[in-house]
Amino acid sequence: MERKYKKKKSFLSRAKKFGSKGLYGKGKNIDEETYHYYVQVMKRLNENFEQEDEKEMFASNVFSQTAGSELELVCNQLVSRVLEKILPFASSEVFENFANALNSDLRIVCTDPFASHVLEKKMKLANDCMNNAQTKKASAEEPVKKELESENEIEKPEKEENDQNHLKFCTEWLLKVSKFVLNNMEEFVNDTYASHVVRTMLQCVSGVTVMTDISKSKKSRDQSDENGDGQRGIMARDKAFLEVLREFTNRIMLWPQFGDLAYNEASAATLQTLILVLNGSLGKLLPPLLDLLYSKCFSQEEGTENTLPYVFQDNCAQRTLEVALSVGSSTFYDKAYEKLFKGRLVDLCETESKFAVISLIGGCKDKEKFSEIYEELEPNFKRFFTEGEGGIMLAIAKASQKLVTKQGNFLSKLLEFSSCTDPEGNNPCLIQSVLRIQASKFSKGSSKITYAGSQMVQTLLRFNKPIKMINSMLSLPANELRDLFCDPCGSYVMDTFVSSPSIGEKSRDRLRNKLKGEFAGLASSRNGSRAFDSLWAVSDIKTKATIGQELLAKEAAVSGNQWGSIIFAKHGLSLLRKRKSDWEAFQGQETKKRKLFKEFLSVP
Repeated sequence: MERKYKKKKSFLSRAKKFGSKGLYGKGKNIDEETYHYYVQVMKRLNENFEQEDEKEMFASNVFSQTAGSELELVCNQLVSRVLEKILPFASSEVFENFANALNSDLRIVCTDPFASHVLEKKMKLANDCMNNAQTKKASAEEPVKKELESENEIEKPEKEENDQNHLKFCTEWLLKVSKFVLNNMEEFVNDTYASHVVRTMLQCVSGVTVMTDISKSKKSRDQSDENGDGQRGIMARDKAFLEVLREFTNRIMLWPQFGDLAYNEASAATLQTLILVLNGSLGKLLPPLLDLLYSKCFSQEEGTENTLPYVFQDNCAQRTLEVALSVGSSTFYDKAYEKLFKGRLVDLCETESKFAVISLIGGCKDKEKFSEIYEELEPNFKRFFTEGEGGIMLAIAKASQKLVTKQGNFLSKLLEFSSCTDPEGNNPCLIQSVLRIQASKFSKGSSKITYAGSQMVQTLLRFNKPIKMINSMLSLPANELRDLFCDPCGSYVMDTFVSSPSIGEKSRDRLRNKLKGEFAGLASSRNGSRAFDSLWAVSDIKTKATIGQELLAKEAAVSGNQWGSIIFAKHGLSLLRKRKSDWEAFQGQETKKRKLFKEFLSVP
């Protein structure tokens, strides 16, 4: 019998329920009237605002109710959630007044379960203000081509002055908070709530944005198909901010209890964040930090022939090792591989430590080292592929593509595991098998196309000689090929197919021919329409006209569809029906604009 789960109620629904029972939120106690006021505010925030300026006016009214009681209110669960949600709408004046109010007792704000979230939000918004100003300045200094210039009105001097003043406030306030956190780092690093503020501070002072899942639990990572180095963006920072980061790094390395940091959930997440932000900013400080990390945290019990090293018995320490492997120097990598992984890879793949193996593979930069890893794991490839450990196989595929080695052998193995009898892959069994692989045994969903499977196909299409995967893909029946591109995960295969330097125009023509008769269905799908646009962008005008005529033949069905109507308008298909010559001129202009825009974005 299928187990049924109750749908989790929204925060607003739970807040109303608690209020009806006379319970006015966790944390700092507030009166009934205040509680119900913020319930109504939360309700309004879940609704649409007709005008953008209504949001700012609404935020001003809400924050005016906090005047004089900011510290008490921000420590209440409901109020903190409301304020965190409404802060992005606040005017500069409201933002600054509220920030000054929190400054009256930053220790309470940093360590409180609810107020700390509001402080983090304010820090991120101040950081965004700095980043936006930096981006705007860089854009103003770039020579913009006339074809791409917008006709926006010139900002009024008064607004420019206000923006500059707000930027100055955000910079000074953020630096002040960052120094406060630095001065209290020994207390905050191990604190459940303040440690999150520490991690936000590290990102702000470095200009490096770290992925929010940096400290995911084993269970949540097991159910996720994603894998990356944890960084999402890098912005330059002034000397004063970088000095905070430098001092934080030096002080944490001198900490007598440094060896314990990787084995505590809060401090381990801080270490992981520090590693990533240093990699994107003060890179010279990273090697000594990682050397110390290895000697103090990972080398204490390197294991024996029959036992795994202690680092693999602790989730926090292992996750820290994974992050270090993703960005570490070759010296750190080689040491970790030789002492902790070599000869144990298969055993590690049998446990939760498979994530560390995936990080080891992903962080490899040396062909010979990767060949050693490949050969140790190769006897177990079939089991990994067929028994739900596709995450390991995906990591191997990506490393093969990156290092340009073992590609032919790996593809041949996949053909064998897929029971594909044609050595050139001229039947669908290869792509059908690969698309179904699960990242782990615990991955959710029974879809025919998984995230890991889509990623694997995309990686194989980037191999130097991807013809076997191309042949298998184009052996799919036309309707199944359309369904692949209409799938949320499968649609991204189209992006790779049209952009991979290993795939020639003849193969793309084969794809277009295969999809004849299916373009209307593709254009009428949410995900398929995105794939349609990718293929359209690399097609010549003659081919576009042929595809357009196919859509016009089913105009009522396509233009009457939410996604199809967008395709119709975007590519001017009504004009194609009426005046083909004008449409061709229009397409030529669009192609020129895209080319100019691409060149503009590529300017360093």
